[in-house]
Amino acid sequence: MSFSQVTPAGLQSALDGLKRRNTGQRPLTNYFLQRLDRVANLRILETEKSLFFCHDEWDFARLYFHTFDGEHLDLALQTVNWPPIVVTDWISKADSSAVDQPLRRVGFHLHAIYDRIVCKSLRLERPTPDTSLANEADRDAIHALLFRVFDKYADHILPVEELGELIAQKQVLLSRDSQGTMNGLALFGVSGQSCNYNFLYNSGGPSTLARLLGNLYGVLTERGIQSGCWWVRRTRPLVVKLHESFGWKRDGVVDYIYLR
Repeated sequence: MSFSQVTPAGLQSALDGLKRRNTGQRPLTNYFLQRLDRVANLRILETEKSLFFCHDEWDFARLYFHTFDGEHLDLALQTVNWPPIVVTDWISKADSSAVDQPLRRVGFHLHAIYDRIVCKSLRLERPTPDTSLANEADRDAIHALLFRVFDKYADHILPVEELGELIAQKQVLLSRDSQGTMNGLALFGVSGQSCNYNFLYNSGGPSTLARLLGNLYGVLTERGIQSGCWWVRRTRPLVVKLHESFGWKRDGVVDYIYLR
């Protein structure tokens, strides 16, 4: 089976129809209303019990599924004509056993595991005079840094246009060395009184990181941001310990990322 082009409205209609046909049944899904209005090459594959859809993200496709039959999911996956590189997430408080074997049987492997950490009462700080918010002139350099430092398959690197929007909304904080070169970055999305801590980068040593984090919490304090969440790769325990010292803790939600 092959994917066919679809609009976001067409996808929503197909999803509504799938739910109507299976009223009263509990779905197995990794789609939790992620934004699809700006994605490239959205396409769909539909059966009586399942819906698969994907879109282009950099040089790979990101896959979502919504099914009312676990066994049917396994069979349907084996008939798909796959793009060259595909990434899919499974987010759960349980393990990934519900989807692990069906995905592995069609060539996926577990690429990374991320734990969600949350903080319900962010540390109160005052920003220092050297607090530096990114501006439009920094956009391309920041975007290049994200690709150089982070994992494009797992870290959901945002398009350059969306990065520009966050910069305009003053949600990207930088630190610079004595020559003015960027040596630290904190990128955070704000929604109401909560923040989604997206990216943290530091190459300037412990003192630079401490100042960057202090300024980050100072900016959040000034804006009345009280809580937040963030995803941390399980292979980075020192990062988890760092944030635990600021009051963050795991909430048990895990993101299993598969790559084919």
